[in-house]
Amino acid sequence: MNEPTTLSRRERNKQQTRGRLLDAARELFAARGVVSTTVEDIADRAGVSRATFFNYFPSKDELLSALHASHMDSMARVIDQLLVRELTTTDRIGALFADFVRSTEQLPGYLRAVTGELERDLASPEISVERTERFNDELLRILEPGIAAGEVRTDYPPRFLAQMVAAVYVSTIRYWRQDPDYDLADGFGKAARYAAESLAPRP
Repeated sequence: MNEPTTLSRRERNKQQTRGRLLDAARELFAARGVVSTTVEDIADRAGVSRATFFNYFPSKDELLSALHASHMDSMARVIDQLLVRELTTTDRIGALFADFVRSTEQLPGYLRAVTGELERDLASPEISVERTERFNDELLRILEPGIAAGEVRTDYPPRFLAQMVAAVYVSTIRYWRQDPDYDLADGFGKAARYAAESLAPRP
């Protein structure tokens, strides 16, 4: 009779340990960068053994992939919230871009370090396609209501438009990552306006 409760507790413990490893990685990547942080560093910060780390992540690269998936899950939740509100496509794009700026303020140093490492991972075609397509899928969810409402141009396929918005988003991150003095709030604000204006229907 007690087995389901025991299994549930075990699963909760596993989730908590995995969460501690991810949190430890975020803190260390922010402070030291990805390359200078070792598996041992992450395990020590999380309060687990090196062997336990490998029970959850076969490598540091796999942990990075898990962090990226976590970012995409967060983005999906933001988009879910935007879609239930009566907003224009321009407002939704602006809010999505602004959310990244808020994230950098909450995790200073972390996103600059991790986005650079993730970009290097994109040299692998399999990783690149999977991550890029999920990002495009999320952006497409913002565009579809705008298309239905006549707010978004229809002379290009919707997925192509999502890809162009993604290109603006990623390029702005790249400029910010390369320039320590880059004003991200200003740059992302302009990027969001440019992306929204490029989506407007043509006469």
